Amino acid sequence: MTTARRLAAVAVAPALVLAAATVAFALPPYTTAPKTSAGGTAQAELYRVTASCHSTFDRLVFRARSGTPGYDVRYVRRIVADGSGLPVPLAGTQRIRIVLRPARGHTNAGANLIPRVITTNCPNLRQVKSAGDFEGVVTYGLGLRRRTGFRVFRLTSPTRVVVDVRH
Repeated sequence: MTTARRLAAVAVAPALVLAAATVAFALPPYTTAPKTSAGGTAQAELYRVTASCHSTFDRLVFRARSGTPGYDVRYVRRIVADGSGLPVPLAGTQRIRIVLRPARGHTNAGANLIPRVITTNCPNLRQVKSAGDFEGVVTYGLGLRRRTGFRVFRLTSPTRVVVDVRH
């Protein structure tokens, strides 16, 4: 094998691994269309929300126990607080609203289990804010630098709802 072919093989190998991983995990494509999925009958308790930056996308993960939440994730013009209808200010110029149900982000005694605000230094995801946690509905807003495709999927062990936003 010539040096040029070896270099080409080395350059192509990571892309093939990434493509194979996407197919192997059957990850949905990135689009700007709304994504929805029904949840289970038991109310999920959300106990952790994390945001992370990756090389081509930014990721938000909701961890849940005691149930599987459904989701409705979509671009919106603005995020409003559940109940009051007041605007929720976010860093960035674009907005994605995430609604999880049946779910709660607090204990039966009322203590919050998940953060109200996450500010990131990611390329596209600028800020994450809670917009509500009431009567089995948890709402979050994402502040983005720009409008790009996103995908939503579930993982198990533990139960997670994952939102990836392209850079």
